[in-house]
Amino acid sequence: MRRFALALAVALGIASPASAVELEGFWYVLVHYQDQSSNKPEAWRWDDRVWSFERNGDRLQWTEYAIVTFQDERGRFESISGNRAARVVGAWEPNAAQLADVKDGLAVTSRGSKTKTLRAGADGTSWSSGEGPEAEGAMVITYTETWTIQGLPDAPVFARDDSMGSASTESMEGRTLYRTEAVRENGDELVGVYDRDGTRKGRFRMIRSGSVSKAGEQDLEARQRKALRQAAIESGLVSPEEVQAAIGTQVKLAPDAKGEDRAAARAVIRKNVEDAVRAQGEDPRVHAASIDGLARKIERLLFDDGQSVAEVQRLIETGQLRP
Repeated sequence: MRRFALALAVALGIASPASAVELEGFWYVLVHYQDQSSNKPEAWRWDDRVWSFERNGDRLQWTEYAIVTFQDERGRFESISGNRAARVVGAWEPNAAQLADVKDGLAVTSRGSKTKTLRAGADGTSWSSGEGPEAEGAMVITYTETWTIQGLPDAPVFARDDSMGSASTESMEGRTLYRTEAVRENGDELVGVYDRDGTRKGRFRMIRSGSVSKAGEQDLEARQRKALRQAAIESGLVSPEEVQAAIGTQVKLAPDAKGEDRAAARAVIRKNVEDAVRAQGEDPRVHAASIDGLARKIERLLFDDGQSVAEVQRLIETGQLRP
């Protein structure tokens, strides 16, 4: 629809400003900031999310997805302990493959998401979700959020004001601000200043993205398994030379074979799977269970079923062999 409108304007000779922003659709939002309240205020940090904007009559629905998943997670997270992971410290930027993933549409989960319905302002360039309800009594504590957009269509400013308090106490208030300073890529990329309560300050980058896919916890695990398989394919799961050196000739061994050849081959297979994971910027310890399962299946295919290395590679590439 957006391309059609632009083409129609050109055909009719109507000038369309390159900086005009059409909000409807999905956007990937990346923030780089310094936290003055932290023990390392000079350190750069990052956060990201997906925003969607959808017109519904004379209202605008703004949804924020706080949990975002890439097909390629390199550089975003690091293992801290057990199976837990944390954002890497620094001003992380997506690589070419990750930017392509943004354009195609990322995976999000409804956990932690928020939605507000905004009404248009009288000036025609602003939107607001309105004021929340006031506290009804001294013992009633309320929390409200007001989301606003101003400065459309040339330099939008996105603000999130939150307040918590009661009729008998002073309220605690906060504000998160995304102020656009430049519009690029014919309105498909916004950059500007980010400010959270005056303590978290930095920059934001907002990129138009493809439609997101909503994933549950099992879906996210499936995406991780897919990323593991892709890492194995791109890096070369096992080389024919290494396997041949380990098991001698491709012969079918008994299921209970426990010779030195099989032990050596098992070590080679696992090492190659781990190396493939490292090549994708991931910590093998985080994917230990998947690596172990995949290595065992490959071992059984090569030894017990007499499959060739080429056949094992084909099974991985077609998705028939999974951790």
